[in-house]
Amino acid sequence: MGDSFRADEKDVVYRVIESRRDVRSFRSDPVPEHVLWRILDAAHHAPSVGFMQPWSFIVIRDPATKARVQRIFARENERAAERFEGERKRLYRSLKLEGIMEALLNLCVTCDRTRSGPNVLGRNTIIDTDLYSTCCAIQNLWLAARAEGVGVGCEFLGEPELARKGWAKRLPLEALVHDERWGAPPASEAA
Repeated sequence: MGDSFRADEKDVVYRVIESRRDVRSFRSDPVPEHVLWRILDAAHHAPSVGFMQPWSFIVIRDPATKARVQRIFARENERAAERFEGERKRLYRSLKLEGIMEALLNLCVTCDRTRSGPNVLGRNTIIDTDLYSTCCAIQNLWLAARAEGVGVGCEFLGEPELARKGWAKRLPLEALVHDERWGAPPASEAA
């Protein structure tokens, strides 16, 4: 199966995946430029349908630009809060969902839906594959940032913040795996 990885290398990959967090507490020291470029390069190496590579990255450091982005977030966050009621709304409003002004560096990942033209290999029946490809780039960015000790944000929590705050719990894997057809429990579970 192509190049294989040593057991310790595999362990590191799984540890990075399992410890990736979307965090809202930030360090005050800048991200070294070479680390930023390694992270962006990892994002750029994401798989993309038809090799369309629809992503672009905007590196934002200017406080005025961050303030404009933060105002957009605040407006949309208020709209989102209105979708909930009672205790759920109170819990939603208690969550720290951004750190735009606190972070020294913001990254905006965009998706150019026209980058490869109207006919993209593999995009015939699922038009949103450009969005899915961009999501893969963001996941690579998150994982690379975590591996670099930067994170998306920088205070690494032992569990996802939304689980810690009681918003949701991680679903058990065995409830999400089906054997041969929907609803059939897996024949065996990995140890």
